[in-house]
Amino acid sequence: MTDTRFLRVVGAPELYLKSRVTRDRFVRMLVDNVRSALEAAGTGATAARTGIQELRVDAPDLDEAAGVVATVFGIGRISLVEEVPFDGLDGLARLVAGRAQDRVAGRTFAVRVQRIGEHAWSSKDAEREIGTLLLDASAGVDLGSPEVTVRVRVEGDRALLVEAEPEPAFGLPMGSQEPALALLSGGIDSPVAAWMMMRTGCPVDFLHLEMECSVTDQALAVGHELVSRWAHGSRPRFHVLDFQPVKAALRARVDPRLRQVVLKQMMLRAAERVAAGRETPMLVTGDALGQVSSQTAAHLVQMDRSVDIPVLRPLVAMRKEEIVSLARRIGTFDLSIRTREVCDLSDGGRVATRASSADLDRAAARLDDGLLDEVAATLRTVPARDWSPGMPIEPAA
Repeated sequence: MTDTRFLRVVGAPELYLKSRVTRDRFVRMLVDNVRSALEAAGTGATAARTGIQELRVDAPDLDEAAGVVATVFGIGRISLVEEVPFDGLDGLARLVAGRAQDRVAGRTFAVRVQRIGEHAWSSKDAEREIGTLLLDASAGVDLGSPEVTVRVRVEGDRALLVEAEPEPAFGLPMGSQEPALALLSGGIDSPVAAWMMMRTGCPVDFLHLEMECSVTDQALAVGHELVSRWAHGSRPRFHVLDFQPVKAALRARVDPRLRQVVLKQMMLRAAERVAAGRETPMLVTGDALGQVSSQTAAHLVQMDRSVDIPVLRPLVAMRKEEIVSLARRIGTFDLSIRTREVCDLSDGGRVATRASSADLDRAAARLDDGLLDEVAATLRTVPARDWSPGMPIEPAA
């Protein structure tokens, strides 16, 4: 006999906007990613497509499976439901009220019924009948902002009673967009930026630029946490470059007021080389407009001039409080706050907030032409899921 409790999973609203062919391709990706996530978590769950963009997930522990499914991008609704047969409107109302009475006790509530098929009554009729039976046990009906919402989906002669609805990840299925290379400092911002790109369907690799003032293991630990939770449907890699020669050259040859901006330019140029070797068409950074001196609008424009590859900045208009809130949600905040950010090269003096292209070009010209060649030769790489603290990272092939 089929279990009467299961997860009903529905694709994100964005999928409805796609053509039939594109939507079908994206839903196939979504099903594969859900299955991959459930298998990796060892849930013993199964997932099957049951509609145009609907899945059914069966599992020994549905709460555990729901937590996993909630980390798969491309999902707009997750409902833990119980399937029950019913006989007429009176039977449906008594059935639902009996199961929902404890949930609404002493609390305001609303009833929402979605109905598919031919019935002698409307969804509003069902909502009124169920609500009437629950009214005495509750603190009253509140259709605007109820404390409890009793949800029922009626499909022909069966009803799906919604027990819980975990928050989904939304977005597009992983792998539906082109890949990106994210610069990873390990601080709060960069993993959030990478997560936002992953949510749009982009598989993301990570590049960490190692300097004496950074802690590589801690930065990669942040990336590993992000990948373990959210990268279902992709095979991300960590790339590491020894960037200490660039830092030393900046201290020796560049005006302290310009060092931070030139450092960012050199980071992007190094990342461009790594991306080219991986055939990755875009970079991702955690820059937020005006957050620090190197992230003024003028400086971001100058940074983009220094490379030919597109640089995407999903955090550019976000407030720090919003970024922190997202970091908490995606599970990287606690690790990120233990990571020491890339060091200040200004030696405590004033820094430029609007350096001209001519000033920056002259500063960059003071660096050796072969400096980035020296850095590129240090490239090391490892599959992100295989990484563990303290493990040696082998040179790239």
